This record gives sequence, C-alpha cells and structure tokens, in this order.
Amino acid sequence: AVGRSGNELGYGGITDSVAIEFDMYNNKELEDVNDMHVAVHTGGCRLENSGSSATLLSSYSQLRGTNRFLQDGDYHTAKIQYSPGVDFNPDTQPNWSSSAHLQQFVKSDGIGTLRVFVDDMATAVINVPLSLKYAMRLTGGQAYVGFTASTGSMWQNQDILEWKFLEYHPDPEAACPVGITSRAQCLQEKSWPTFQGQTLTGSPYLEPGGEPWTPEQGSVCTTCP
Repeated sequence: AVGRSGNELGYGGITDSVAIEFDMYNNKELEDVNDMHVAVHTGGCRLENSGSSATLLSSYSQLRGTNRFLQDGDYHTAKIQYSPGVDFNPDTQPNWSSSAHLQQFVKSDGIGTLRVFVDDMATAVINVPLSLKYAMRLTGGQAYVGFTASTGSMWQNQDILEWKFLEYHPDPEAACPVGITSRAQCLQEKSWPTFQGQTLTGSPYLEPGGEPWTPEQGSVCTTCP
C-alpha cells in the first residue's frame, strides 16, 4: 500500500494499519511532539491512519537527550516486538506512555505488548499495550509488513540496509531446531509474532480461539465481522 507523502510519511491514508514512525521533522500542524521522535499511530479498524496527533497511541521524544541522533548519517538499529499479553515491567522497561486515543484499542481479548527499541536493544523507547484486532481488520489473522518514507519541502535520505522478520512460537520451550547451537538465541527467535496464517492457541492473540468475534460496545470496529 502507498499512502500520502509529505508530512504523512507515506503511511497516512492507509486503512487497517499500525505505523511505527521515526520522525525527524516537527510538523506543528500535526502536533508532533518534537523534531526527533518515535511514535506509534493507528486510525483503527477500517479507518485511515495519519501522522497527526489524532491517531497517536504512544511516543518517545528523548532521542536527542539520549544521544540517538537519527539524522546524523550514521548506522542505527531498531527492533519492533509484539508479544501476547501485557508484560508490565516498569523496573526493567521504564518507557511506558499512552494517549487518550489508545484506550479504545486496549481490550482484554487479543491484548499484547508492543515495544520499540532504537540502538539500545535492552531498553525499549516505547512500551504500549495494544489489541491489534481492534486496530486492524485482518484476513485469516494475516497482515502485511512493510516500510514507507517521504519528505516535504526539505529532504532526507533514508536507507534500510538490512531487516528480518521473526515469528512467534506458542511453545518457546520446544526443542531448538537443528543448526541453532545457542538455546538463548532459539528462545529469543521463538518469542516473535507471526502473520503467516499459523493458528495460535493459548494466550489471547489477534483472533484467540478462532471463535467469531462480536465488537464490544465503544469499539472502533463497529463494522467488522
């Protein structure tokens, strides 16, 4: 999908989407938090996403204060992790934030924890609870994963040099596959979510149990099956 360019960063206008943005410009008309931040946006099920504060779920504005200058031309590493259940651990992951818009996407069914890491892979810059089933209308529990980028009157070159997608495994204690010698590595790789149609059971995740879903009162998903 291709969304609106300029201050919408290429994802504005895309329905059924959750965007994690790395924004290096302060668009005051969108009420950006500052000129160097990370944020999570969604319009909701069947609704358009946007770079404005109206779709903001969570943000982190202290990149400059922690010497992570993403526009410095150097290499930077990011990790986005979504796992079933709410893992609220402020002692080890202190950066929890939310907006009023987030409340309609935090439900007991399908709840998970979204984390965004930048350069420091031990401490996330964003920790936020999120029920993906209320943010996106999924077909068979599947979604696309991709990248967008855009600029307005000012320009910036953005290069993705390497990326990979790791899957969630419902039983992280299962035997490690052949070829992986480190059990820690094996368990880490099995802790990621998947969008490949694999049926997941146990903890609530996306469409838990495979049962028909009826939207809760107040949900943005009033037209979803």
